[in-house]
This record gives sequence, C-alpha cells and structure tokens, in this order.
Amino acid sequence: MSPSLLGFQAPLLRAVAESLHLPKITAVAREPGMQAVYRITIHYYDRRFCDSVGTLRHKLTTGAALTMHYQRALSDKPLTHTLLPRRCQEWAHTLQRLRFDSLPDQPGLPDYDATDLWLIERAAGSFTKSVIVAPDLATGGHADLVAAVRAHLPETLRAVK
Repeated sequence: MSPSLLGFQAPLLRAVAESLHLPKITAVAREPGMQAVYRITIHYYDRRFCDSVGTLRHKLTTGAALTMHYQRALSDKPLTHTLLPRRCQEWAHTLQRLRFDSLPDQPGLPDYDATDLWLIERAAGSFTKSVIVAPDLATGGHADLVAAVRAHLPETLRAVK
C-alpha cells in the first residue's frame, strides 16, 4: 500500500465524490455499454475554489461525456460536456503511454493540508486504478500526468467559486 493511502489524502479526496452523492467509479464502469470511465477529483487546500469531480464516461453507443460536479456551487447541478470520440481515445492512449496503470501515488505528498491534490482514476469492467498527485509539486511521470490532464481534459480544471 502506498504511503499516501495510509494518510489523509485518499479519504479526503474520495469524500469529495461521496459528499456530492456520486456513485463509485466501479459502479459506473459496470453500467451496460460502458467502455471506460475516468474521474478527476480536485481538492483546493485553501478553499479558494469549490472542490470538484469530473467524470468522463465513454460508452460505445452514446460516445463520451464529461460531467463536472462542484461542492457548494451551481445548486448541485452538474455541467456536462460532450467530447468527440477521438479526444477520449487520445486521452486513453496518453495514459497508456505514461504507464498510468503502474504509476504509484506521487511520493513525498505533504503530511498536512498545504497543497492542492488531485485524484485521477480509471475504471473498466472490474479493473480500477487511481493515482494521487499534488500538481504544484509533481515531477517526472507525475508531472507528465498533470500535463496530460491540462492538455486533454482542461474542463476538469475549470474552477468555480
């Protein structure tokens, strides 16, 4: 088990989705026709913006849609973005190239709430993988993962006050 899973980071980040009453990513991945699910949870340590959860669902029949939920904002109504299938495929290929499925949580995460944290998850069928990063402190493969989110899914980074 990675050190961050023993700390506050994973429970804190998972609590964001729970507080928004979102289904677990494993449940979404098991929906009929679901090819893959990606979720990016963002916690702002200083509460300057609302914490958010972006869930990208890629279904064979209906294509790809990204749903954004924000804590304490927009009257709990999600924002939905339709994505072109090619864009979703590019995201998936980027994660493969970065070896996301074997990437551990970022080492050296702070032991206290002093930096923004992201939880990046992927699920397909019964498989799930998650990685916690502190984008401002990321180096190496974790910095590449942060750059991939910024390049391929900038909607997940749209902050709401």
